[in-house]
Amino acid sequence: MPRTLAPGAVTLTALAALLTGCSATGAGGAPGAEDAPSPPATSAAPARPAAVAHAAGSQVRPEVPRRVTLPSGRTLPVDPAGTRADGSLAVPDDIQRAGWWTGGSRLGDPYGSIVLAAHVDSFTQGVGPAVELLSARPGARIHLVGKRLSQWYRVSSVRLVPQADLSRQSVVFSGAGDRRLVMVTCGGVYDASRGGYQDNVVVVARPE
Repeated sequence: MPRTLAPGAVTLTALAALLTGCSATGAGGAPGAEDAPSPPATSAAPARPAAVAHAAGSQVRPEVPRRVTLPSGRTLPVDPAGTRADGSLAVPDDIQRAGWWTGGSRLGDPYGSIVLAAHVDSFTQGVGPAVELLSARPGARIHLVGKRLSQWYRVSSVRLVPQADLSRQSVVFSGAGDRRLVMVTCGGVYDASRGGYQDNVVVVARPE
């Protein structure tokens, strides 16, 4: 059986509240290309591990994700991210880190979405590694690692979702259905008068 999640209304509220992290942190205008730091050096993608998260029906004990390697080979530490009192998701302020939604599935769970979120940029830190999600393509590989388990995923879809529509994407964030990795960051047009970015990039990846 899948893990029991919070009631649907609460779950969707928390997920829609990802949007509150979509205005770049700090004061001033959105960082432009001229303000972005040089792309960091990336290492080659790690070799396929021997220990891979087991399929449904196994006796594996699910684990909290600890780090994620993006298609470029860049690795981000992953922190648990719960919801604040206002229902917003506590995405790490550090753009070099991702947050794992504690209301979602874990590495090794046989069902549902493992949801990771990260800021795309920051006024004080520049452009973050999550910016590559904006140009991710189906077939790209993402590697998720826990304490003992690890799993390779292949991107199956990349969508730009208007903020107003994110709460309707319940199937993407559901605790039911085939296991999958869902990565969310900010994208689309930055409009300071409306509070920041107006869309989210939603990347869905399936286990290999």
